Amino acid sequence: MTDYTLIKGVDKLYYAIVTQDDASVYIAGTPAALAPLKLAAQTPASNSKTEYFDNQPFLTMSAEGETKIKIDITALPLDVEAALLGKVYDVTNKAIYDNNGTPPDVALGFRAKKSDGTFMLFWFLKGTFMPFPEEAATETDTPDPKGLSLEFTAVRTVHQFDLDGGTTTDSVKRVKTDDQTKVATWFDAVATPSPSAPSALTVTPSPADGASSVAINVSPTLTFNNALRTGTTGVVLTKADGAIVASAITIDAAAKIITINPTSDLANSTTYLITIAGATDIYGQTLANTVINFETVAP
Repeated sequence: MTDYTLIKGVDKLYYAIVTQDDASVYIAGTPAALAPLKLAAQTPASNSKTEYFDNQPFLTMSAEGETKIKIDITALPLDVEAALLGKVYDVTNKAIYDNNGTPPDVALGFRAKKSDGTFMLFWFLKGTFMPFPEEAATETDTPDPKGLSLEFTAVRTVHQFDLDGGTTTDSVKRVKTDDQTKVATWFDAVATPSPSAPSALTVTPSPADGASSVAINVSPTLTFNNALRTGTTGVVLTKADGAIVASAITIDAAAKIITINPTSDLANSTTYLITIAGATDIYGQTLANTVINFETVAP
């Protein structure tokens, strides 16, 4: 089902220090809570250029660069501020020393609440925080609390991940998902691409192959474990002698279940064959041509 829900909230701001990002491996530390979150506004840098030929626009090229994230929070513990900006934190005196340190690479995660109560989950795998302005004003009879506004610049990793089980390998800037099964564990570790190879394409027929005493008003079904590519599958119902049985062949919205609806009842005590040819799933896997047989019930 297509999701057109709106974003109505944001929370759970986490960070993790990236300790290694090179051709061999990407490693980030255990995520820790950063601060209560009010706003996380993402602005990717992008440019496009249109080339003209024969006095008309012919080709448009586009590119995406870093993403600037404006983060409004309540306040920042001094030890966390030091960790994010590469400054020295004196544990004994509970003080930060502005020593012009170098901000480390950081992974940044948070979640956005949707209008249906579910969540969109985010991890930016690598970026740095800029030193931020701090403001304090005199107290008056009108409360005017001052929070902090941070700027995080996210870039793509050096490490190249397997993105789809072997076809595409590339560096990654952001991981974004609305898979609700991941909500409970999303901040346990920085989410990185971890695709698994799809299961080999299989089919489960009903009636089962070799079934007997099948009702003559049966509408056989073929249930595939993976969704099928549109228009790739040929299914035919015939008698054992090859005579085609007139049928309406339909597939469900998920492209996994094919139903064969004969236009009239089948004959008693007769063997029928279902032939499947060219069935290809959305991953490009093709099922070997398959023949399923069943016998109808005696009169």
